[in-house]
Amino acid sequence: MNEFESRYFPLKREFPRRVKRFSKDREVPQKRVRITGSLLRQWQVFIKSPFPEAAGKKLAFISDWHWHDSPRQQKILAELTAFMRQFAPDILLLGGDMCDDADTLYQQKELLEKIAAFAPLVLAVGGNWESGKRWLKKDFFAGLYRSCGINYLENSEFVNEFFAVTGMPDISSIKFHNIELPVHDDKVNILMTHNPDGVVALDKRGFLGKYQLIVCGHNHGGQVRVPFFGAVYCPSFYHRKFVRGIFRHRDHHFKMLVSSGIGEHRGTFRCFCPPEVLTVEFK
Repeated sequence: MNEFESRYFPLKREFPRRVKRFSKDREVPQKRVRITGSLLRQWQVFIKSPFPEAAGKKLAFISDWHWHDSPRQQKILAELTAFMRQFAPDILLLGGDMCDDADTLYQQKELLEKIAAFAPLVLAVGGNWESGKRWLKKDFFAGLYRSCGINYLENSEFVNEFFAVTGMPDISSIKFHNIELPVHDDKVNILMTHNPDGVVALDKRGFLGKYQLIVCGHNHGGQVRVPFFGAVYCPSFYHRKFVRGIFRHRDHHFKMLVSSGIGEHRGTFRCFCPPEVLTVEFK
């Protein structure tokens, strides 16, 4: 492991074998739709609401932007802005890795202010690239997001009339904890964390049993995919198992959605893996 990997992917121990409890779920209604005239794809997922009151509510999830202000990213931002006006989500969830590297941090506030206008409520967690910037003050990102009107969740939750959203930092963060939060029997309980590997790490002592929905990103869908083969590489301890898609647990009833994300690292590219915005509609 070189210095770069140890800073941004500091996972040195073998993960638990609880991963065998997770498998692909092919029963949930879903479809991927290329947005007309856009680089973007919409990944539509339809979930039966556990409560009639939440039926008709809509969520959107974007992750892994790695913003570096390229012409391509500016175009995607314009397309996403138009899409969000049309889709009009009740809540927008941000799954981490919004920044690319230190030289683009000064651009984050302007980007986040634009994103904050996409929905009446925006909730966010940090990714491994945020946690890797250890020279910043402890609460730098929490303060940055708060100044833009976005709730930044770290081992905490946000509760409104219909939803209880728990936000966990990336598993590479020193703030990653398996905390105990109250169960909300009259809400749709949602867990948001950056990396699906972290969900496996949380799979103990029944921590995941309270949730109906889990959303995460990190793996970029592999970013480079080959037809009839899939992802060439996936930055996960479990290799290509959680590269993207919908997963279920052997003992619990939640659906875990792993998005391909919306960006790519600077200097890299996507191939047969277009940027996507995940939308969830409760029926």
